Amino acid sequence: MEDEKLKRIFRIIHIVGWVFIALLPLIFFTKASKYSTENIILWVKGLFFSIALFYIFYGYVIRTFLRSDSLLRFFFVAFLIFSCFIAVEVSADSLVEKMINSGNKYNLPARIFGNIFIDGFIVSMSLLVVLIENWFFTQKHQQESERKRLESELKMLKFQVNPHFLFNTLNNIYSLVYKKSDSAPEAILKLSSLMRYMLYETEGSSVPLSRELEYLENFVELQRLRLVSNQQVIMNIDGDADGYEIAPLLLVPFIENAFKHGTRASKDTIINISILINAGVLIFSCMNDFDPGISSQVNSGIGMTNVKKRLELMYDGRYKLDIDMNDNKYKVTLTLSL
Repeated sequence: MEDEKLKRIFRIIHIVGWVFIALLPLIFFTKASKYSTENIILWVKGLFFSIALFYIFYGYVIRTFLRSDSLLRFFFVAFLIFSCFIAVEVSADSLVEKMINSGNKYNLPARIFGNIFIDGFIVSMSLLVVLIENWFFTQKHQQESERKRLESELKMLKFQVNPHFLFNTLNNIYSLVYKKSDSAPEAILKLSSLMRYMLYETEGSSVPLSRELEYLENFVELQRLRLVSNQQVIMNIDGDADGYEIAPLLLVPFIENAFKHGTRASKDTIINISILINAGVLIFSCMNDFDPGISSQVNSGIGMTNVKKRLELMYDGRYKLDIDMNDNKYKVTLTLSL
């Protein structure tokens, strides 16, 4: 579908280009000779041969024979067809000159060299056009391949729900139900909302920012269920998210990473999550305690790798990602133009 759209655009450009060339006599011919029969016949003849030569090379010779492993064959075929074309064109020139009886002396060597120069330029232009169009198609295919790869990675990310997270969450919900806690129904609703969002609402390349933030809040609340008394999570969201969109599941790997590395039952720990939306700019910050002697949090997990690639491809030039590790604190700050 995208290839057909691009081909239609190129066809329109070709038509506009040839129409412009066909109308050049209106610009360059003198008023006295602009509409003379001789000039019109000569110009139509020249235009016909120019178009024919262009598309012989554009549509057949270059696309069929120009290969990196057979350049000699390409030059031989191109030379042969070019020479035959010059011979036919010169013969046609002679016939047309006789037909219109222009009175001009027909200089064969001068006409041959003139046609070689003009036709050589036309062949060069056909090669340039093929190269430009191929570059656009290559870029389009690369973008399409990258888009499909991103979609595949996003689907993988959506189903990359940490089994320990689900296991612990369900256990905690079971415990709440067993104790007949008033928090049990709310926890079940949050888990249901989280799963529904991941499975059904993240199909496109972007989602409403308000829904993404709601997902993050539910995710954090469910993560809180497994924490013990010496582990804290602080989450603050400021600003108006209405009217903005964001790539789905873009921020959760940072939070997931913080819970993975920043909660240790043996000591007091804290995770501090801050999200600020101001004038179309989102500033996300996530800081957690970090013990470098136990594991490396930098670039950990497929989720972190995925989100960095998605930032580069979807927000190129519109984001700034800072990762800082000081005093056993691991801090991620993402500034994103929405």
